[in-house]
Amino acid sequence: MNSSPEALGESRDVHAETRHAHDLAASLRLLRRGASGAFLVSVAGTGLGFVSNLVIARLTGRADYGIYALMLSWVSLLAVVAQAGQDISIVRFMPGYIREHAWGEVLGLRLGVGLLVFATSVCVAIAGCAVVYVLGTKHTAAWRDTFYIGFATLPILTQLQQSGALHRAFKRATVTNLYSTVLRPLILIPLMPLAALAVRRPDAPLAAAVSALAALIALLASAWHMSRAWPAPARGAAPRYELRRWAIVGSQLSLLSIIVVAGNWLSVLILGALLGTGDVGPYYAAMRMAAFALFGQQAVNVVLAPMIAERHDAGDVAGLQVVATRAARLSFAGALAVAGFFAVTGKWILELFGRGFEVAYVPLLVLLAGYCVTTAFGEVGFMLSMTKYQKQASLFVLVGVAVNLAVTVMLVPHLGATGAAVGSVLSLAVWRAMAWRFVARRLGVEPSVFGSTAMRGGAA
Repeated sequence: MNSSPEALGESRDVHAETRHAHDLAASLRLLRRGASGAFLVSVAGTGLGFVSNLVIARLTGRADYGIYALMLSWVSLLAVVAQAGQDISIVRFMPGYIREHAWGEVLGLRLGVGLLVFATSVCVAIAGCAVVYVLGTKHTAAWRDTFYIGFATLPILTQLQQSGALHRAFKRATVTNLYSTVLRPLILIPLMPLAALAVRRPDAPLAAAVSALAALIALLASAWHMSRAWPAPARGAAPRYELRRWAIVGSQLSLLSIIVVAGNWLSVLILGALLGTGDVGPYYAAMRMAAFALFGQQAVNVVLAPMIAERHDAGDVAGLQVVATRAARLSFAGALAVAGFFAVTGKWILELFGRGFEVAYVPLLVLLAGYCVTTAFGEVGFMLSMTKYQKQASLFVLVGVAVNLAVTVMLVPHLGATGAAVGSVLSLAVWRAMAWRFVARRLGVEPSVFGSTAMRGGAA
């Protein structure tokens, strides 16, 4: 007996809903598995990064560690400038190319973006060295040499970020940050004491040189892994380039990334400018400790970013809601656990860095409290940048940076590092609250810990 058109239509709807439920369930399983692997990498990387900074601080002392920390802050900001938004662009476009089997574009994106970022990073490094040459007479030789070495490391760092972005786009969550956050400090930790044995007095330039060597080794290892894991269809494909599209989106994403990183490091830079490098060291150590509160969010984001792009492109608002809320709750739980631990042990751990570092205990508490509050909003940054609202995201973050600048400049002369911490936390709270409201209204998704995780079709 022939089925009626209405029955056939209902059957197609049922099959479509079933496929949607299965697809969503698969995405949630990937989120859990990928986040678990990335979580372990994030924990290990954060821990090893903390230990490497502890080793450098103990060997060089508070003053030289302050120079080294200030250099890292500037290099971290300039690395994002040199990246030109192309690391996020890879994550934005690569999943779509892979889904459509557009292997020419896959190879073109890897080659074209890699060359662009390398050229940009070399130019930024040269400009940075020129600034150090002009302003160096006002500073010590150790300060000048540390910044020269740091800027020379820029091309290495940007290529390492590119390699991580490629792993991320292929949803290799565990590998994404393995080389930059785990292998690099794992090399630095034993290498720094060995290098210290060869000199009379370990200082900031030595720490910068060892850090550069560790980054180079990590880059070579990551590039080797990517070459081995590169998909076979893309090996023999003729590269095709959508340079205009990548450049336009990349420039928008670059603005967002620069503003975000500037906001992250602004408090350190202002503290160094107003009070000197001696106060930067303890505060930087507190920032490294407080960063543990974000490792849950960082682990989740490795998997979440391409998922957001896929769900949005497919018009799956319900699936986007479930994925976003699950991710927010995982991130928030991690932040709470870390904040409780460091609230009890933070002062003792700061003393391990050396004499005078315990003064950063109150700033540490401020940062931890702020990170707990802001992770509760969910990953609103990627909810915007992965759904073609990067302009709005840039505006919100820019408002946050302005708040950070005003509050930090006003409070640092009176409260020192505590004022810097307050400015940093208020910046995050302001722009994330604005972004949360926009996402809820424009995308119809509640991305915070209070969002719904109800799923249709029995997905689990």
